[in-house]
Amino acid sequence: MAKKEEKEKKFDVDKEMERLSRSTNVKIMKSENSFENRLNQLDKDIENAISSKEKLFDETKDLTSKHIMTDYTDNALERYRNQLKKI
Repeated sequence: MAKKEEKEKKFDVDKEMERLSRSTNVKIMKSENSFENRLNQLDKDIENAISSKEKLFDETKDLTSKHIMTDYTDNALERYRNQLKKI
């Protein structure tokens, strides 16, 4: 009986450390998953911002090219000059 009591008193340090650190390990895993999800969301947000800026750039480029291609007559230029003088 003395040996049995002695075995009960002795405990495996590694098993006890693992038992005590379970909750910490779970918290660490949750934090890692949360961090990974936030990074993925940031990547999506960055991609969306880039694509919207590209679309805006393309639209602006189209407007500029349409403006350049517009054939202005002398009458139109005179009207613009008169309007600028009024301002």
